[in-house]
Amino acid sequence: MSQDFFAMAERLTNQSRLKKTDGSSLLEVLVALVLVSVVLLGISGFSTVSIKGTAFSQKMTRAATIAQDALEEVRRIGYRSSVSGVTTDREPYGSIVGAPAFERVVVIEANTPSQGVQKTTVTVRWDAGAHSLSLTTLVAE
Repeated sequence: MSQDFFAMAERLTNQSRLKKTDGSSLLEVLVALVLVSVVLLGISGFSTVSIKGTAFSQKMTRAATIAQDALEEVRRIGYRSSVSGVTTDREPYGSIVGAPAFERVVVIEANTPSQGVQKTTVTVRWDAGAHSLSLTTLVAE
């Protein structure tokens, strides 16, 4: 009889151990899902900001290239003695080859900041004028 009692007690002990390690409870699973969701939402928010920042950076770089092209052309031509006062050359959206989403305005001011010097400012706009970049150079006689 004592053997049966010990065997039965051992079976009950083994069964209770199995029940304790039988898996995760519903509450544990829900907590894990909430934690994973919070982490994934944080990562997705960061990637959205990163993508927008990259797109803006690409447009800024393109605008700088467009402005630099115009400044190089001004330097190539050199001082224009025919310019007096302020001369403005506007290339509207869609007119710049390879950059239809940009507008470029070149302003040449004669005798600024001093006699015999032309100040040239190139302004490039994009996103319907919401963003712009300006570069300036001086050309002497």
